[in-house]
Amino acid sequence: MQQRLSQLIAVLLHPLFMPLYGTWILLHSGSYLSYTTSPILQRFIYLIVFVSTYLLPALSAWLLWQKGWIGSMEMKERKERSVPFLAALVCYTAGIYLLFKLPVPRLFGIMVGGGALAIFWAFLVNLRWKISIHMIGIGGLMGLMYGYARYFHVSMIWQLAILAILSGLLGTARLVREAHSPAQIYTGFIGGFLIEFAYIWYLVNGILSI
Repeated sequence: MQQRLSQLIAVLLHPLFMPLYGTWILLHSGSYLSYTTSPILQRFIYLIVFVSTYLLPALSAWLLWQKGWIGSMEMKERKERSVPFLAALVCYTAGIYLLFKLPVPRLFGIMVGGGALAIFWAFLVNLRWKISIHMIGIGGLMGLMYGYARYFHVSMIWQLAILAILSGLLGTARLVREAHSPAQIYTGFIGGFLIEFAYIWYLVNGILSI
């Protein structure tokens, strides 16, 4: 039962879902993003985020699995992860390009851009050490929401509280399944949070008009 619950949590909070969750939260935050983005543009945003951060990375991992490059879709071995990371990075880059080309708030492109930086960091770390991609994903989502709340004066207390609880559940689930050590869990979460938050801070401070 414990193993099944841990697996369910890991699936529902899979890192491939985080950009979609982030998009939904931003569009339902009650801020200017909710009111200035037309329904048609919202659908385009969802479509681009879904294809570039979920569908194509998942499809590339599935093809690598079918070809025998990785042992399973979970990629339990550290050495299996490098090529899927690079494939995901290419997909994210395409999504960033499209989001910045659309007449939509740049925060959505920034969100995916922060995700791409987190993937690149994970790729570098993975060359020497296995790290929790699940925790990088949810840590990045928290970093995005915290940065958004801090620099755009939007109340995200409930969203951040829920994400904090979910982060604890996810970290526990990964430990129960013995997928990672505590150090890999904490490092992944902190790294994901800091990368996304620092990216927003860097852009907000005059580098790019959001």
